Amino acid sequence: GKGALYINQKDHADTMGRALRTAALAAVAVSGAQAFAPAAAGFVRPALRSCATAAKPSSLALRMNDENTEYKPVIPTADNSMAPDYAREPTQFERQGLVDSGASVSSVVGATGGGLTRREVYGVSGAAGAGVLGVVWALTRNIGYDRKSSAREAGKVTINAEAIADPKIMAAIAALKENRSTLNGLFEEFKKDKNVDLSDGVAEFELTSIRNNLNSVNLAAFDEDTQILTDRLSRNIIQDLVELEGAVKFKEGTERSPKRAAATQKRFVSTLEGFDKFLAYFK
Repeated sequence: GKGALYINQKDHADTMGRALRTAALAAVAVSGAQAFAPAAAGFVRPALRSCATAAKPSSLALRMNDENTEYKPVIPTADNSMAPDYAREPTQFERQGLVDSGASVSSVVGATGGGLTRREVYGVSGAAGAGVLGVVWALTRNIGYDRKSSAREAGKVTINAEAIADPKIMAAIAALKENRSTLNGLFEEFKKDKNVDLSDGVAEFELTSIRNNLNSVNLAAFDEDTQILTDRLSRNIIQDLVELEGAVKFKEGTERSPKRAAATQKRFVSTLEGFDKFLAYFK
């Protein structure tokens, strides 16, 4: 009697254990289905179910279950460049909700029926305003001296005699006079023969040495007000020599055209005038 009762209790316990294990496995299976496939398990909410069962666009569909369907990404083509529409792109303030997003499509309608966005109008207006301010500044700025005034020309200013008596300054002035003489000799050759090759002669001028001599004499001999004028003369001399080197060049075996000959003569005259105006202070 007692043995039969013990066997029945043991069988009942084994049956309950199997039932609990089955229930636990079922719960795990249900949880996995809900996590990985809620629509198939029937645990999805109505809104999600409608999204899950909604038809997908054919161009963007990625059919995970259909191995025969090839996924084709959307890329720009000749017919559709997919270029962004910057005119209708929301601004930073519009994205942050600080201004009405509908204002981004406002435009100024022109006479031809087209229009500019507000952003384009502001950009064009700003550029035009900056251009006007630049022109006004260029026309009204003070260049440091009166171009029509002759008060600082040679013979009307006092030269620092003690400074120019320095051997280095005297050597710089002598070198500038020699440069002027050499340049005049090249000009005389050009006047005799418009097709003479002067490239080698002009190339012998050391622009760095000439610039250093001009600056040394300028700083030693003149006061600050006169230096404003003589600085300009020095820059013009260097610039004329640079342009003269290009003007005298022409192809070997050809002749200078009348236009090229006139440009070369003009540059010779301008360079010599610059030397004469500067050296006139030291006669």
